[in-house]
Amino acid sequence: MKCENLLTPIAILLALALLSGCASTGITEYQEDHSRAWNLTHSVGMTQMKDKEVPSDQLPSNLRSAADMAIDVSYFMNSATMSMNFADAFGLGLIGLLTAADGHAERSTIIAWVPANEAKDQEAANVWLNSSLKDAALTAMENLEIEDIVESSERTDTILGDLYDTTRIEGINAEGKKCGIWYRTYPENISEEKPIPDFIVTNATGYQIYAGKDIAFPRMSVYCGSETLDPYLALINEVSKQLPDTVYLYSRVIKNGDQVIPPVAYDHGQAFLFLTEKD
Repeated sequence: MKCENLLTPIAILLALALLSGCASTGITEYQEDHSRAWNLTHSVGMTQMKDKEVPSDQLPSNLRSAADMAIDVSYFMNSATMSMNFADAFGLGLIGLLTAADGHAERSTIIAWVPANEAKDQEAANVWLNSSLKDAALTAMENLEIEDIVESSERTDTILGDLYDTTRIEGINAEGKKCGIWYRTYPENISEEKPIPDFIVTNATGYQIYAGKDIAFPRMSVYCGSETLDPYLALINEVSKQLPDTVYLYSRVIKNGDQVIPPVAYDHGQAFLFLTEKD
């Protein structure tokens, strides 16, 4: 066998290894041709996220322009306009476009950067993030009059070397239903100090909570037992309002019978859709 025949597969393997080692950890500048939801998720390495293009003349009049495609979350809960049925309200096949999800889009997660003035190192950044999530959840539950709140937290170090912190906070709402938030963070999956993208906070450095990995990504689940998705939306939106400026929530497609909520980036009280206009 000739030497060049041996070198070819080796060269291919080396190239793949180099590509893997240089995988993108996220964008650093705002991409104007994409939605804010896309920019937020891509800033933490969720590079499989995609926007959906819709012809301008097919966009419902109650949605904003492509550069700022956001709606107040209360819109989702307005029975006069939606009855919690996204398909009926938007029509024109838009529901099918927005709910087609794969890869990173199939997970609910935390989009977060920890400013350096809040944490001296990566471990402190993890502590700050967990504390911020806990405070936001407790305040949200208080505002929504959720009572009998129970908290539990634990750190797990697996035999494979994965270290993660898990927290669950839940209580009972006025309807007697259990509502809560569960989240998991991986302290060893936090970047070293580096510039934070200006569209998140200007002229600052901090720690990126990387969300692009297949397994060790920050996990999040908000839940509220009910026949409708209204209590769920009220809770996740209220939690998002209470978070620090550099922390956001991403939720995958949520369904309850005929009720559907598309993938959403929750930005402190607004729901940003992965949607752009096409001329």
